[in-house]
Amino acid sequence: MKKILDKLFGNKYLSILLPIICAAVVYLLFVLFSNIENKVNLMMEIPIVSAIWFFGCFLVVFIQVKNSMCPEWFLNLFELLATIFFAIYAIVGIVTFVVSGFQNYNLGIYLYLVAISAISWAHSKRVK
Repeated sequence: MKKILDKLFGNKYLSILLPIICAAVVYLLFVLFSNIENKVNLMMEIPIVSAIWFFGCFLVVFIQVKNSMCPEWFLNLFELLATIFFAIYAIVGIVTFVVSGFQNYNLGIYLYLVAISAISWAHSKRVK
């Protein structure tokens, strides 16, 4: 599993920035094309909640990375399963958002994408 994670997060900067860029593109599409009733409130909430979620996810994984009592197999399994889970649901959310004509809003899209970035950042802090 460690080899899979190392391949997946091999390019540190790309694996951190790509999900954040995808979230920014989805946010831009939401701002430009969505016609939901509380759009202005959501436009302010999305960046704040996403930033809090990013640092929260990073801290949860980073604490386990630095915890000497955490078995490496558990950390590898947790990182891999969390990445797969967040990636699948982010893709499903983005596809649903686009297919619905940018009207089917889901905050989870942003949270899932920034969680992948946070896991990637925490993975890059592991001792090689």
